[in-house]
Amino acid sequence: MSQQQTLFENVKPIAPHNRLGLDYRKVPARKVVIPGGIIDAHNHVGAPEVTKPMVDAAAAYGVTEFWTMTQLEHARPLMEAFPGQFKFIAVPAWQRAMKSLPDEEFFRDWKDRVAKFAEIGSKFIKFHAAPGTCRKWQISLDDPRILDVAKVAYEHGYNFMTHVGDPKAWFFGKGTYADGTYGTFESQFAMLERMLERYPDRLHMGAHMGGSLEDVDLLARRLEKYPHYIVDMSATKWMVRAVSEQEGARVRDFFIRFQDRILFGSDAVVGDKFDWDHYASRYWALQMTWEGTYRGESPIDDPDAGRGFIPNTGAFVQEKADGIPRIRGIDLPDEVLHKIYRKNAERYWPK
Repeated sequence: MSQQQTLFENVKPIAPHNRLGLDYRKVPARKVVIPGGIIDAHNHVGAPEVTKPMVDAAAAYGVTEFWTMTQLEHARPLMEAFPGQFKFIAVPAWQRAMKSLPDEEFFRDWKDRVAKFAEIGSKFIKFHAAPGTCRKWQISLDDPRILDVAKVAYEHGYNFMTHVGDPKAWFFGKGTYADGTYGTFESQFAMLERMLERYPDRLHMGAHMGGSLEDVDLLARRLEKYPHYIVDMSATKWMVRAVSEQEGARVRDFFIRFQDRILFGSDAVVGDKFDWDHYASRYWALQMTWEGTYRGESPIDDPDAGRGFIPNTGAFVQEKADGIPRIRGIDLPDEVLHKIYRKNAERYWPK
């Protein structure tokens, strides 16, 4: 019996995060056992009571520690509720700017938070510079106010993290950025490279495989040029889709080549509307992608699965034949999994 037949025996669709009706509590056997557990280096949590279902689901899948982005006000309660499990990536109080453009008070408060996050051990600060974010808040990595915050963070000893770019398909067809006013997919990374050149003596982590997993050649050139640049493999639907749309050996070779520069992440976002199964679905899909040989449908609904690129050609197709989200496991070697699941995170944020 095939792996797909075994996983999908006697199931029925029940939810957008479980369109195949899987029992996520029947955790598939992991390819490797990670001493100390897996470190999820990219997620977004909140108050302890809404975070607990994610922590519990993660534990079932062998994830024991988290580098997280949350409001400063949640940090100490989380440290008390989950001792030793959380490290905090410094972020601003975005909720204060949701209804208007960030003002000078926002940036003053951000710098104050940089200092307060440092007091609880934060080593990374995140700058969100996706095309939509840059337009909505009229900022970029070159904005003098952002440069000022980065300078303060540098003086406090921080490393950097950025979200630059978004899925490549969003720049084509009817995609979010396809109207020509956001620039090209490739043009998004010029400001990132300027920041990499500005702080060559600090680590710089690119969220979501540096926003470039659909173009591993572009990402490889950046990693070669900037030895202090590392990436996390978070954003489950995006990562699963980007891998499934490419020839598996090519992506696998990339991960093997840069195995010392990649960290595991889920990009799980906690909220009252999500349950244990929702969080488990992310860890299940990522396990199948990085560890397994599974070929078939993904259990997670993905609106972008009907759009993408013809593998290894770079040719965009507005609509695929069926739009079914898929997983193409690349079965990474054991030694690579040990690094991306824990060893790299321990090296880049030592205890």
